Amino acid sequence: MSRLARIGLFFLIIGVGGISYIMMSSQTFSPRDTYTVEVLMDDASGLTTNSQVQMAGVVIGHIDKIELENGRARLTLAISKDVELYEDAEVAKQPSSLLGTSVISMRPGAAGARVEDGARIERSVSRGDFGHTMDVVDALGGEFTEFVRELRAELLTERVYGDIGAIVENVRYTSESTRVLIEQNLQTLAAMLASIDRIVDEVELRSEDELNRVARILESTAVIVERFESVIDSHDQDLVGSIKAVRRSAETLSTTMESVSLSAADVSDITGTVRRGEGTVGRAVYDEELYERVSRIAAGAEEIVEGIVGLGVQFGYEGAYLSRDDAARNEFALRLTPRTRDRYYELGVVDTPRGPSRTTTTETVETIDGDTSESTITETETTDGVRFNAQIARVLGPLTLRGGLIESTGGFGVDLRPVDQFMLSGEMFSFGDDTPNLRASGSFFPFFDPDGSKPWEWIYLTGGIDRVLDEDERQLFLGGGLRVTDDSLRGLFSLAPLAGAAQ
Repeated sequence: MSRLARIGLFFLIIGVGGISYIMMSSQTFSPRDTYTVEVLMDDASGLTTNSQVQMAGVVIGHIDKIELENGRARLTLAISKDVELYEDAEVAKQPSSLLGTSVISMRPGAAGARVEDGARIERSVSRGDFGHTMDVVDALGGEFTEFVRELRAELLTERVYGDIGAIVENVRYTSESTRVLIEQNLQTLAAMLASIDRIVDEVELRSEDELNRVARILESTAVIVERFESVIDSHDQDLVGSIKAVRRSAETLSTTMESVSLSAADVSDITGTVRRGEGTVGRAVYDEELYERVSRIAAGAEEIVEGIVGLGVQFGYEGAYLSRDDAARNEFALRLTPRTRDRYYELGVVDTPRGPSRTTTTETVETIDGDTSESTITETETTDGVRFNAQIARVLGPLTLRGGLIESTGGFGVDLRPVDQFMLSGEMFSFGDDTPNLRASGSFFPFFDPDGSKPWEWIYLTGGIDRVLDEDERQLFLGGGLRVTDDSLRGLFSLAPLAGAAQ
């Protein structure tokens, strides 16, 4: 059999098997096991015929038809007869991946009669419209900028700054005057109390035998009264000065209160404008439409975060020995898997011995007895090279179809995993060479579980044939690898403190 016939037979077998499997597994519900309902939606972008219909994350049907009715999308849904829907059921469109695809999510409802075959569900919503969310965020940012500008123009004026400065200065002057007045009065009161204290001490020192000296005590009291009057007379000028200082402080306080009243009037005008819903501040506080728009932004952001958080991350490494090149090929990969696990996206770096080549030509000229002869020597040296993988894969049960960049060139591949412990793979790339590279391999997973916490559950073995179509370059390879999820790595790192404590 010729080489071309072998290529054709290989892809014919893979193509027939893949198409047969897709035809058998794409329609999970037969018409006799379903009943149909209709729903109208404003936007059906991201939905296609046969897109999944889910309830609580479980597939319960598919989209049978998508048609246009009076400017809206009319969807005909085929629902499993095992699922009961009621008149208050709700249909929602939500994204299923970062590529823009969507699925239908349903809530069965609990009130009203049961929905019959061919009936229409009235309640429908759309979630996760990323473009509309960004438009609303942009508009809200502009309005917030205008709000800050108007707030600064209305409140931070020179008159307000002047009023505040005057108030502070008046308060400082009043405080100083009051302090001086209180200090002077306290000195006078201290002198009076000292005199009274001396009188009390003298009375307590007297005995009953000295009662006859009461007269002299009364005389002393009269003298004290005269001295008290003289003290008051000597401080008349101080009292007059204190009263004048209090009067000036009262006048200053009156001026300050007038300034405060003017400022309060300005603040009242501003709050009245806000209360009436005028200006940027009033619209921001009392505009119900703005509140609804902010609510929609929050809901859209929540949907986006849920979609991103739902991605699973796997890290992988694979090394293989190439028999003909007598060298090793190393590959590092990062795989992102959505919650539905019906596809994945993979990025990788490959260190291969078949890198760029360099050709050296040497010419030799010899002359013997007048005869001249020439000889040419050509040497080709091949060095190691780094290449990249970027593939998108769709998982259809045990069959996986993938395509994209394979070792920095366009290509595609097929993986067949009839059981969890064994997988057959075929991929073709490097179509720009004289002979494309067809690689066939098999992988064995003895304890493979990337979500497990034990290191031996991440390991697998692989082997196969590289460059099957090129008889001169065909070679065997044998190696192994490991693949682990980010959750498993966190579980492994959490054991490190326990190991340190045991030591």
